[in-house]
Amino acid sequence: MLLLAFDTSTRQSSIALCTEEALLGEYTWNAGTNHSVELLENMQRLLADCQSTLAQVEALIVAAGPGSFNGVRVAVSTAKALAFSLQKPLLAIPTLDSVAAQQSAWQGPLCAVLEAGRGELYAACYRSQEELTPEGEVQRRLEREGDYLVLEPAALVAHLRASLPGGAEAATETPPWLFCGELKQPSRVALQALLGSQGRFATAHESARRASTLAMLGLQRLRMGQSDDPFTLEPLYLRRPSITKSTRKQPLLAGVTPPESEATQAG
Repeated sequence: MLLLAFDTSTRQSSIALCTEEALLGEYTWNAGTNHSVELLENMQRLLADCQSTLAQVEALIVAAGPGSFNGVRVAVSTAKALAFSLQKPLLAIPTLDSVAAQQSAWQGPLCAVLEAGRGELYAACYRSQEELTPEGEVQRRLEREGDYLVLEPAALVAHLRASLPGGAEAATETPPWLFCGELKQPSRVALQALLGSQGRFATAHESARRASTLAMLGLQRLRMGQSDDPFTLEPLYLRRPSITKSTRKQPLLAGVTPPESEATQAG
């Protein structure tokens, strides 16, 4: 089965073409804010490099957010259009699930995070579960605990401590939390100051989202007979985008000249 997966949830983008058994090709790059242009260009290049066509793709997997409002919208809109035109199954995976899945070897509690702006973080908590495959091999699977969150670092740490068995008092007796995902330095410093030795951080390279991981998460859902309706699928934003209004333009629309103080601030 040929799978096409892509993720443009942040400035970092990734796209992969793979089968159930092998990774055929994968690009991960810094798209900045050029998702709408670079996603389709790189999709065409990847298919050509792998000597494949869109018509051969048998399932589409997309990172559905949270993340950048524009980035998430581009990926989900593209996935819906392709699924509709190709008449192929569409699997939407929350971006934080993909972030966490790349750290499945971690045996302690894990927190996947992304910058949400306004001093807040998108976050979700996971724990590793061991399970045996039909071949008798031991593999680890991450299971999400609780909802997807939008919290400031201090509130996130309080939530993590309260979620531990025994509550916040048991924080020093449990394995440290591993934080993975794109984190700016101020957020990392704040979390480290609050958690001390109870906080660990995956490196930027370890946290880089890979569309091949996203593809495997989609394949798991597909094997369970699941898929998403391209007509009703919506991005996972977690909160409404902030819309700023110009203090220069708003009074002019009402036919009123702004006071000098407001005009100075707007300029």
